[in-house]
Amino acid sequence: MHQSTLITIKQVIDQQLLFNIPIYQRLYVWGSDQVKVLLDDLAAACEADKFVFYLGGALVIERGGGSADGLPLLDLIDGQQRFTTLWLLGIALQRLVARRRPGEVSHLAPFGSVRHGDGLVPRIQFAIRPDVGGFFDALLRGSQVPDVPAAASLGRALVAIEGYFDDNPALSVSRMSEFIRDRVQLVLTRVPPQTDLNKLFEVINNRGVQLQHHEILKARLLGCLDAGRQRDVYGQLWDACAHMNDYVERNLRAATGVKLVPLYAGEEAALDREALADPARVRQELGLLCDSGAEQVLTLDAILAGDAAPAARTADEDLDEDYEADPVRSIIGFPMLLQHVLRIFLQRRGRRDIDKVLDKDLLQIFQAHWLDVDASPADRQGEVMAFIDLLWRCRYLFDKHVVKWVEDGDEPIHAIRRLRVNTSRGRKSLVRESRDADTSFAMLQSMLYHSQQLTTHYWLTPLLNYLLEHGSEHAHLYLQYLDNHLLCSTSEEPLVKRTRRFLERPWCDEFELRDMDACIGTAEGTGFSHYWFYKLEYILWEKYRHQKGEAWQAFRMTAKNSVEHVSPQHAETFDSNKLTKQVRDTFGNLALVSRGVNSEYGNKPYVEKRVRFRERNARRADSLKLALIYENEHWNDELANRHRERMIADYTVYLHSVNDRAARL
Repeated sequence: MHQSTLITIKQVIDQQLLFNIPIYQRLYVWGSDQVKVLLDDLAAACEADKFVFYLGGALVIERGGGSADGLPLLDLIDGQQRFTTLWLLGIALQRLVARRRPGEVSHLAPFGSVRHGDGLVPRIQFAIRPDVGGFFDALLRGSQVPDVPAAASLGRALVAIEGYFDDNPALSVSRMSEFIRDRVQLVLTRVPPQTDLNKLFEVINNRGVQLQHHEILKARLLGCLDAGRQRDVYGQLWDACAHMNDYVERNLRAATGVKLVPLYAGEEAALDREALADPARVRQELGLLCDSGAEQVLTLDAILAGDAAPAARTADEDLDEDYEADPVRSIIGFPMLLQHVLRIFLQRRGRRDIDKVLDKDLLQIFQAHWLDVDASPADRQGEVMAFIDLLWRCRYLFDKHVVKWVEDGDEPIHAIRRLRVNTSRGRKSLVRESRDADTSFAMLQSMLYHSQQLTTHYWLTPLLNYLLEHGSEHAHLYLQYLDNHLLCSTSEEPLVKRTRRFLERPWCDEFELRDMDACIGTAEGTGFSHYWFYKLEYILWEKYRHQKGEAWQAFRMTAKNSVEHVSPQHAETFDSNKLTKQVRDTFGNLALVSRGVNSEYGNKPYVEKRVRFRERNARRADSLKLALIYENEHWNDELANRHRERMIADYTVYLHSVNDRAARL
């Protein structure tokens, strides 16, 4: 059984931990560039007075019996480069203090050594490399450092550290030392001495990357729970949610062996009342597995595997049930999902919302908006359990109602695939459908996915909150309403603030809708927001797909990033369909296309563009706006203006229609 905990350098000092670098580990190899990057990060965090700085992970094996003095002795298996650099930094800072202010002691001085009898020994040891051990001893005593080839990289790193502070005299050595001692944390994972080293190294080598921020957050939160069954069960829920590129129930089944069919009742599924959606019921089943001696959740593989899929542990024949689902890929990563869930969590507790959704600031966001808030251990424990329960509910609804990338022939498409119980093969199985559950709902989400920033997707927060409260009832209409009032309003507030209003009042009506004639009736050329083109494609698809034939029904939202002038700005040949300058940059003469299409069509005349488009879009329309334009054999100012007015009318009718239907609820 292993244990993962967040630990500060001060705790390493207080617990008198000794670290040994085993003979099979490579020597220190960091260069000055890597050292400087770490120092830059530490200096920036210290200057910003960050509450915590996460160094990463350190994997250790407990040495039976400890050191000669009975102190805890740990073989440092993974993370030794960062940890050794930190130790060298502690030595360098003490040398700088002694040089600048003789008689004073650095806050990090105790990190350098551990008392051994009447003397001190380096906290990091190379027991079977006496030459490196001698180098460490000399550093600790402040004596002449021997010229040891095996320690050459260590010596260069020390020079780089001291040179960094010489080049930055404004850095406070005292403040930096105190910051590192008290606020630098790492995830210390201990595994027992009998661990199979061959398997351990295989897992480490396959991983090849450091712990991600959401893994550090997991260790922080689970550390608030009671060790044993409680921590195991909530850890299992977290791990199943963390792997976004598969369905959450398959992750849980693969990692724990829990049976899914008994947790899924088809009649209740349409109302999102199946037991599988209820974290309490799922935890109950996982608890029974724990009681029966099932494997613990925090396995070494799980800790090191990061966002990789959980390895299957139980065969279908052992479970007496099957599971079927096509491969999928999520539209967002786990750090983004965590922040959407945090926003809902904070709103339900009447707390301040986060300022932004940003993957790289995941830890700082959680720290500032939740974990910094004073709470008793009991209250924090209850909050962590409530948050992970909410995470499960949101992730389950995300899989049930939000689009995923699904392979369809040679290219992925956005689709929603629902669960059902299949009994046709003689025994029950849980199946993710291979057909779309709600093509209109999926198309609307696909439009939002392509038209909004891929790193935020603020529309997901109120949508998930609505699904939590109401399930699938009117969910499509709600997202239409949300999209209109969020993105077609006259408000200039940041999206993060506007979406908070929709968490408080799902059918918020505070934002006035834009007048579409004033919005897209002007001549802005390539200055038109891409959102207006994407949104129009959805409106046109909803209105005409059953009238226009198979090519329209086969339409899909795809990534487009270039505004195309139907009548070109600079025709390469004479074109009798050329528009006047006043009309050329209006919405009626524009469409959103890929850069490749824009480059291909370029300055070709209207008739040639029309022939190419109709040939290539016979089976599936790539742009519905262009499909309407190219229904015209010729092109002129009157037709372009008429098309623009028609699009404004379609926009206006759609916006009012959604409002009217929402008002009737």
